[in-house]
Amino acid sequence: MNIEESRAGLEKHMLAQADSVGELLEQFRSRISPELIDGPGWDRLLRRARALPISLATSGFGFELPLHEPELRADLGVALFDGSLSAAHFEEWCRAQPDEPSTAPAFRLLRTMGREPAIQQIGGTKLMLEYDIDPGRAGPPPDPGIFLYPAADVVSSKDSVRGLEGFLAAAAAVAAAAGWTLEATERRQIERLFSAMPPDTHVGSVGAFPSRSDGLRIAVTGFRKTRDFTDFLERTDWPGRPEAVAPFLSEMEERDAFAHLAAHFDIPTQGGLGPALGVSFHARDVQWVKDVDPWMELIDGVGEHGLALRDKLSALATAWSGAEAVFGRRSMLLLVKGIHHIKLVVSDGRFTQAKAYVFVLMLPPFPAASATGR
Repeated sequence: MNIEESRAGLEKHMLAQADSVGELLEQFRSRISPELIDGPGWDRLLRRARALPISLATSGFGFELPLHEPELRADLGVALFDGSLSAAHFEEWCRAQPDEPSTAPAFRLLRTMGREPAIQQIGGTKLMLEYDIDPGRAGPPPDPGIFLYPAADVVSSKDSVRGLEGFLAAAAAVAAAAGWTLEATERRQIERLFSAMPPDTHVGSVGAFPSRSDGLRIAVTGFRKTRDFTDFLERTDWPGRPEAVAPFLSEMEERDAFAHLAAHFDIPTQGGLGPALGVSFHARDVQWVKDVDPWMELIDGVGEHGLALRDKLSALATAWSGAEAVFGRRSMLLLVKGIHHIKLVVSDGRFTQAKAYVFVLMLPPFPAASATGR
């Protein structure tokens, strides 16, 4: 069975498990650690997720866990694949709710992915939505962030012409979906960023948060060595100090705490690069690592340097890995949990935030569902 057939079978199975993302979360509350998400943070997450169709969680979902904050909260991440059964379900849901403004940017980008040859050529079939869940926020929830993921072998420095064209096409599509036009200043910044990329790196994602109106979010990934990473930063016009991140990265490299790194930049609409920098650590080259052992050197290092709360690091290490069979609403499911990546944020010359991006996959317990198309 090919990937598309396998994904279709998985999606059909998962669409019957719940009517909303919130209902799915409620079914498996006991598998979501209260030491990481609880109290007002869980309540707010559940309220937001109840308003989202189940089609947004059929290919798995994830949480952004702030490890540096005492609040037991998480932002929610969900994904869609262009041309999939779930994408069609989501589009139908959007048309049935024209008064729901938060879906408009995602709906526009999804339609662009299916119709624009330039986006199809970069292999951008995955759309990621990130929902900010802040228990202290008043008023209606903000629109989700929208992120496009070009194929690694397309938006790469190996092919300077096609790679830059793909980068610009992805950025223009995301900007249009978010409600603005990519300006010349932003295009020039993208060109500078792309020209600074060393061999064997690629653009990992291009995104925006429409409700924040603060421009594009760009990830460049594939750095194997600290020196390659800091040399890249020096070639960009990032206003921070690359030497501020080098000692910790070098120590983690010596401890074999990561397989590769990614750099996350803000590109404001007025041009330039934003002062904050995200540094993501990936323990393996595969995306879905369900075992915690590859992460322990990094988790220990983050704790030793006081970059995150030890209670949360301990809960992350003990409660977010592995696979088990569980009872869903309609049938047995294989529930898989793991850490996708860990990101540290640099601002004012120091690490100020630590976040874990964890995933949950729910698979029907038959062999055809084991290939999820990633």
